[in-house]
Amino acid sequence: MAEKKVTKTTEEKKVSLNKNVWEVPYNADLVTQVLGVYFSNERKGTSNAKTRGDVSGGGIKPWRQKGTGRARSGSIRSPLWVGGGVTFVPNNRNWSKRINKGMARKATCIMLSERLRKEELEFVNIASTEMTKIRKNIEGDKHTRIMVITDDTKVIAALRNMEKIITMTSNKVNAKHLASTKKILIDNGVVKVLEERLTNGK
Repeated sequence: MAEKKVTKTTEEKKVSLNKNVWEVPYNADLVTQVLGVYFSNERKGTSNAKTRGDVSGGGIKPWRQKGTGRARSGSIRSPLWVGGGVTFVPNNRNWSKRINKGMARKATCIMLSERLRKEELEFVNIASTEMTKIRKNIEGDKHTRIMVITDDTKVIAALRNMEKIITMTSNKVNAKHLASTKKILIDNGVVKVLEERLTNGK
């Protein structure tokens, strides 16, 4: 009798989903905008170029100002010359952008809903499942990146050394993480926590 109750509880957890998180229509414009901000924030801005003041040489005027018939020139390191400096250098450029928190949460809900509709998202009771069995099932598909969303530190420690596995906690997962993997496994224990965070308690 005890086993039937556990199974029934697990099924209820799988069925009782908040439609504001798991049944959101796909909005390509919003997802694209949010992903663009995430990817832009990952850029380091380490590109570098030399201005006309940084390029070596060019300390003397190439020819006199008048009388040669050629255009006047003051330095061979002018941006107009081959080998000259760059006019608008990209040095220390800041690529960071900001986005509204509500838009970021909405994009995460959209990606969760879309993955669920495409059957690329699965709810599992990781706490009661043997980790060796999960590892074997995951290792069977060597060409698929899988993300496991759980708050169980033991599960994260057991899976973090696997090449194709990405472990993520419920309070950090976002649209970028959901878009970077082919399959998603969500622990039943974090479903309500995830819903509470994405709906802002409403």
